[in-house]
Amino acid sequence: MSIKETGSTVLDVAGTFSDRPLFFGGPIKQGLFVVSPKGGDDIDGVGKSGVFEEIMKGLYYGTKESVGCAAEMVKRDVVGVSDFRFFDGYCGWKKEQLKDEIEAGYWTVAACSPSVIGLASVGSVGLWEEILGLMGPRKVL
Repeated sequence: MSIKETGSTVLDVAGTFSDRPLFFGGPIKQGLFVVSPKGGDDIDGVGKSGVFEEIMKGLYYGTKESVGCAAEMVKRDVVGVSDFRFFDGYCGWKKEQLKDEIEAGYWTVAACSPSVIGLASVGSVGLWEEILGLMGPRKVL
């Protein structure tokens, strides 16, 4: 039996996203990705899929379990390959932990939009540094 006959999407997924960079997202080991589709109709297609969870208007996330659906949406031109950003791991907090850490001054909070995800490119200083630069001068604690 060939791979094609098994109906497996593994090779399709590898072929679809093989050129996309993989970013370090945090110490909790579960792959995930975010998708920020360009254009009004694309956003509806991703949102209506029921597979991805909306983080904010126009920005969705998926897990390694939903990457096959993501590849299928690329094939159907619902969303483009370049609209995806892949992360190895993520950061997570217990209930109220992040709020407490922000109030204690451990984190710098900034307004966000889906376009921020696309700021950093491979070889640049990094997304965090770019966002801090956009925020302007800051105090070093």
